[in-house]
Amino acid sequence: MRVVVFGASGVQGAHQVPVLAKAGHDVVAVSRNPKPLEVDGKNIETFAADFTDKAKISKAIEGADVIFLTLPSTSFNQSGPILQGAKDIGEAAKELGVNLIVFNTSMPVPKKPQDIKAQDDRREMKRLLRETGTPVISIEPVVYIDNLLEGWALPPIRDRNTVVYCHKPDLQVSWICHHDVAQLMMAAMHRPELAGRDFAVGGPETVRLYQLTEKLSRAWGRKLDYECQTVPDFCEKIGATMQGRGLETEKIISQMFKAYTYYNEAEDEPFNIDMALVLKELPVQLTPIEEWAKRRSPPGW
Repeated sequence: MRVVVFGASGVQGAHQVPVLAKAGHDVVAVSRNPKPLEVDGKNIETFAADFTDKAKISKAIEGADVIFLTLPSTSFNQSGPILQGAKDIGEAAKELGVNLIVFNTSMPVPKKPQDIKAQDDRREMKRLLRETGTPVISIEPVVYIDNLLEGWALPPIRDRNTVVYCHKPDLQVSWICHHDVAQLMMAAMHRPELAGRDFAVGGPETVRLYQLTEKLSRAWGRKLDYECQTVPDFCEKIGATMQGRGLETEKIISQMFKAYTYYNEAEDEPFNIDMALVLKELPVQLTPIEEWAKRRSPPGW
């Protein structure tokens, strides 16, 4: 199949491209400023396009069978252009006869709105895409384990051997890696009859933070501690990192406080996923936590 991957240069799209290419699909990697890409010695076609440029979008998806769509976060970007981009991609896909869009929401999107803007925006993106008439399957990951090796989560692991995350001690979390989301998206594209479905997805193991830390300790061969960060402390520290960056810090922190309170306290346990049910319809081999960790280690170690 010819598969167009939007957001190919991002951390999530960068996993989708090789998964597709290694499976023998004809991949077009779309990003604002693409760089030459190669997978197993094969050059990958790239295309320069911004999701706000409708003419370029149409050109990028000419001849596509399937679109893999990952859009920027609206937590730190204006919602309007991103929502319009979703609509434009859906309309172009319909006009050009694309068979299916596999939409990666990059986060949980509960059925019942929680007045959390990032979730509401993702829900609106799904509606806009489906309203165009193009078939859409939505893949909705919980928490990316790859986040441990980036941003605010990396320094305490790297510098003081401590896993710090804003999860209460008894929170059950089905951590998933970017590679497995890409695999699930590819499985979905082979099931076009599932169009209209939303799949909340996690990894093969559901663990508390102390259990995650034990697994990482074994895989990395060093004793790690863990810290269940409270929501207020997390928001305070994130707020400090945003100072001077031109962001609407108070608004963003207010939303993050609401989101992480929901994740920790919600009765429907949005981070706890029964993947046995998902794998019956999207059969892939998921990556256990220790196997993921053995393949990667914190930068700077």
